[in-house]
Amino acid sequence: MLCCSLRRLESGPRRTLDDEPTKTTPDTKALRSLHGSRLAVRASIIVERLWPLVLPFLLVFALFLAASWFGLFRGVQDQIRVGLLSIFALSGLGALTLLRRFRFPTAAEVDRRVEAANQLKHTPVQAQFEHPGGKADSFGDALRREHQKRMADKLRGLGGDTPRPRVPEHDPWALRSIAALLVATAFAYSYGSTGGRLSDAFQPGAGIVTIPPRIDAWITPPGY
Repeated sequence: MLCCSLRRLESGPRRTLDDEPTKTTPDTKALRSLHGSRLAVRASIIVERLWPLVLPFLLVFALFLAASWFGLFRGVQDQIRVGLLSIFALSGLGALTLLRRFRFPTAAEVDRRVEAANQLKHTPVQAQFEHPGGKADSFGDALRREHQKRMADKLRGLGGDTPRPRVPEHDPWALRSIAALLVATAFAYSYGSTGGRLSDAFQPGAGIVTIPPRIDAWITPPGY
């Protein structure tokens, strides 16, 4: 009879993160701990899924910054300037299309991550959302409530989880480091006499940078 009662526990309809555990769970501290842990884990999953998709756009933008500060858009004709700007714009838009692969984590994924991050055994989080299937049975309901109560005791003091974007898997050549080095070098170079500005890419007729001639003359010639 115990096996038959356990078979009547079903997952029920699809859950969302707004769902609350069944009313048979009396531990409010455990519920508050679960709610905070789910929010933290959901944010971590979003960050780790979003960061690899945004990284290509950031690399393109970093190259644009470096090219502007190195003065690439200065000293070239307007046709070349517009062509270079178009290449960067199209590359950036192409990189942004990767965002179509992004999907928000489901409630079940968040709960499994909470259990894995806190090393919880026997799925105590998912047990709080189980609903009986079939006809109501007093023994089955009592068994389910007792099971949920025992599992709720494990939900106290839950923590979150840190994002794991696995960037090296998406950027095995470490191009992000090269881009960061270029941006830092170009920013320092932009303060020189031949450095460029970000606005050079959008200003028609920026012109070729010319260095004014210098004449050294002495009223009294030196001794050498």
